[in-house]
Amino acid sequence: MTYTPISQPDDRAASFTTAAGAALNAALAAGEKTYDRASALARLHRLSPETIASESPDAARAALKEIERAMRAERARRGHWSYDLNRHISLFVAHRAETARLHRLLKGV
Repeated sequence: MTYTPISQPDDRAASFTTAAGAALNAALAAGEKTYDRASALARLHRLSPETIASESPDAARAALKEIERAMRAERARRGHWSYDLNRHISLFVAHRAETARLHRLLKGV
């Protein structure tokens, strides 16, 4: 009788990676559903209230540029005591939502 493992270590790592990716996507999708644009962008101090309220593609690009700047700053803190994973996730959710918004504005929908 030969021993056959239930799953190979590579299979377990691959299934864990797949499950983690699915969980992350589900969490981000849930975040997008509850995304409050005004309050999320108000935390980015470089954006004026007029830019936040504007429905132009240029304003959407400005918001995306500011979100990307904040994400770079948050990534630079990785490993430091001031790093905040929740802030990083909220910035990622905001980036996804604002990218979708920019595409809608450019299509005219």
